[in-house]
Amino acid sequence: MIAINKITDACVDQGLFSQEVLVSTRIQAKRARKDLLQCLAFAVRMPISAFYQAYAVAHNMPFCTMQNYSPDMQALRRIPRALLDRRPMLPIHANGDVTSQTVCLVMSDPEHQLSYEQAQKSIGKHCQICISEPKVLDHALNQARADLGIGSTTVESFDPVDELHDIIEQAYLYRSSDIHVQPSLGKVQIRFRIDGVLQDHSRSFSSEQGLGLMIRIKVISGMDISEQRMAQDGNASYQVNDDINLDLRVATMPTRFGERATFRLLGSDTESLTLSQIGMSNADLDRFQHAIAQPHGMILITGPTGSGKSTSLYSALKSIASTDINVMTVEDPVEYVMEGISQVQVSNKVSFSDALRAFLRHDPDVIMLGEIRDGETANAAMKAAMTGHLVFSTLHTNSSLSAVSRLRDLGAESYLIGSTLLAVISQRLVKKLCNYCKIQRPATQSEIILLDAPNNLMLFDAHGCPHCRNTGYAGRIAIFETLWVDKKLAGLIGQDVSEAVLMENSVGFNSLSDDGIKKVIQGVTTLVQLQKLALVGQEQSSTDSEAGRL
Repeated sequence: MIAINKITDACVDQGLFSQEVLVSTRIQAKRARKDLLQCLAFAVRMPISAFYQAYAVAHNMPFCTMQNYSPDMQALRRIPRALLDRRPMLPIHANGDVTSQTVCLVMSDPEHQLSYEQAQKSIGKHCQICISEPKVLDHALNQARADLGIGSTTVESFDPVDELHDIIEQAYLYRSSDIHVQPSLGKVQIRFRIDGVLQDHSRSFSSEQGLGLMIRIKVISGMDISEQRMAQDGNASYQVNDDINLDLRVATMPTRFGERATFRLLGSDTESLTLSQIGMSNADLDRFQHAIAQPHGMILITGPTGSGKSTSLYSALKSIASTDINVMTVEDPVEYVMEGISQVQVSNKVSFSDALRAFLRHDPDVIMLGEIRDGETANAAMKAAMTGHLVFSTLHTNSSLSAVSRLRDLGAESYLIGSTLLAVISQRLVKKLCNYCKIQRPATQSEIILLDAPNNLMLFDAHGCPHCRNTGYAGRIAIFETLWVDKKLAGLIGQDVSEAVLMENSVGFNSLSDDGIKKVIQGVTTLVQLQKLALVGQEQSSTDSEAGRL
């Protein structure tokens, strides 16, 4: 095994954490008699694999995540069993090419030169040393040896309680929003949704092991373990470690190859709930803060599912919540638990409109509705906004301007919409470039034309480093389309004018495309991210219902 101090030194050198964090965490780990790397992972919320990748970069060695790898069974068969037991290593095909004359030898102890030389001599080919997290390598090696029938001195036991805990723990450290337990032919794959993209976990399970996992999932989430032919919903409060608790929303469904489960990790990113961090420009942020400071009216956040609407709403609530006002919310589900706020969960017995009517008997100053889904809720929300309450909610529309049309479709009167709306903000999420490894370069002529920018424009590209797990991106940020409703615009809304007329008469209106282009030029994201949302590369119009569709 690599010496721990060499791994931590590499992490400090590459800025994964500071020397001060290392010293304080080392003291805590000794007191608690816990593994130092595990304690550091929670201290900086980063998977242990990132630490080994930092070591690999520091020593100019390839790092292998063991995702979608292809073991070289012929080479593995030639390595002496005693050597594998003593020094875990796994030969894999370089870049998945079975015809390559080079073998990638994944090792947990790359500094042991004698083991490498013995393995290379036994294989009879040139071997390139690769590094992987030891736990991940051990599992992959045991699986490969079992497939070959050559056995191992260490028998890998399966405990569904420990395995599920490890999955949830890894999902937290990877800052995943969802966990997918997906059965297929002969195996069960674990996938994490990280920054909006599904990624395979390094570990998969057999169908029998997957059944044990499913039973454990149902137990912790309060489901019926005997029911396998119907979809079920559940929830759980799960303790990841001594200081971290997660609220889990769990759903199961029968599929052709067995039951699948999906977890939503709620409240795992509370540190991002500040208005200054959601990505608004200074001008829009000033207008938004002015709007949420009003004593009454309605503010809508629009966009498709998964566009960060709830985060923006919670950020707004957090900025105005105080002991001087009564804030009440009704949500489906309650994603973030906020101190000092009364939060109600939607259920079969309590709908959005039911809760809203009940709220009015509890003297609220601020009301937050998780979503306006029907005309009854829309009218109740606007009447509450007219009678001295500040109302926040979300709406599923593709642009801020189309929110007015959507409310009309739900049966709301135009005069009521105009007299209550303060602001409508449409948003999408794009990946943020990693600040540690992004690379600056001159923009190409086609990019200059797309962005309508000066010829000397410099852009940034994603590269990859241990900070971002070699993806080039770290986290996501919102891009916004903002519609601020003043007296003139309120009057026009009451007159049933078109979206084009509203846009022409709006003050401070910014489209999704405009805001996205600004963030590309500022080096926050890339042109590729905007193209995935169809925000550049074609004629854009805020009134086009297809703009920004995910």
